[in-house]
Amino acid sequence: MKRIFSIIAFAIIITFFVSCGKKTVYQQRHDFTDYTWERLTDSKKVTFNNIEIEDTSSVYDIYVTLRHAPFINVKDVKFVMRIIYPDGITRESIHDVQLMDRYGKNWVGDAMGDYIDLEEKCRSFVSFPAKGKYTITLTNMGMYSKTTGIMDIGIKIKKSDIESYKTDN
Repeated sequence: MKRIFSIIAFAIIITFFVSCGKKTVYQQRHDFTDYTWERLTDSKKVTFNNIEIEDTSSVYDIYVTLRHAPFINVKDVKFVMRIIYPDGITRESIHDVQLMDRYGKNWVGDAMGDYIDLEEKCRSFVSFPAKGKYTITLTNMGMYSKTTGIMDIGIKIKKSDIESYKTDN
């Protein structure tokens, strides 16, 4: 009896993780080895290549993930996101991810010791009209020439949950 219960519990856990993972179609992070992201120079933009999109009938949400130290020199991270289509067309948008609450006292992300993790949805219901490999670049547009204290930045692309959007509105 105990063994059957263990098998059923294991099957439920595996099903949960497999179903959760299906929505994420791409996830990648870029480490800043010196905890510094320079501003505005082409050589300093962060590039995520080979984002393979096969399902052009779905829409997607694009998240930016950040990990930073408590000594980061900004209260928000400003950047330009460029999506480069397989045929070379480029779409861009400007984003401002807040690192602290509106009072400037508490971190918005999850603080774990010497680092803070944050995941922010930057684009919702994005369509990718052609199958193929896309590229996303992020260019620092912050106030200072360098953002210091940033450990890494990443991109996560998930299929949009249209059903929950329909029931919420």
